[in-house]
Amino acid sequence: MVAGQVSVHHLIDEIMKTHFQDLYEYSLQSNLTTIGLLEKYASDVPEKIIKNFSHILNAQHLWNHRIEGSKSFFKVWDIHPISQFREINESLFQQSFRIIEKEDFERQVNYINSQGESYTNSVKEILFHVVNHSTYHRGQVMLLLRESGLEAISTDYIFYKRK
Repeated sequence: MVAGQVSVHHLIDEIMKTHFQDLYEYSLQSNLTTIGLLEKYASDVPEKIIKNFSHILNAQHLWNHRIEGSKSFFKVWDIHPISQFREINESLFQQSFRIIEKEDFERQVNYINSQGESYTNSVKEILFHVVNHSTYHRGQVMLLLRESGLEAISTDYIFYKRK
């Protein structure tokens, strides 16, 4: 019975790993598409959009470092120039994919949030939060682009899967 339980747990882990790899690939591609638009309109992009997209990158950076138990370099609302978005994005996703590959999704992560409050969440909860948070803020970026008279696109998951 124990051997059967082990194989079931292993199967669940593999399914979760595949699912998170898919979600993070979607998020990576959506970020790259968004970065392309921001580069295209660089001189016309309002600071609020740069701040919002920087926040997406900063949040993923912070959560990756919380999972790994290492010191983060970015603060939640640091601003990055558009010219650095691609490099930061690539580095973050390499780190995220390594986390997905090696982490125990049930492992509990203790951390202190930006307000100094202590919390504990599982790796799987954090990984999902990062994708959800990024999707939310990319939607804001697209709305702000439209309101600025610039081109905006849909970065919805279902549109990504249709390609």
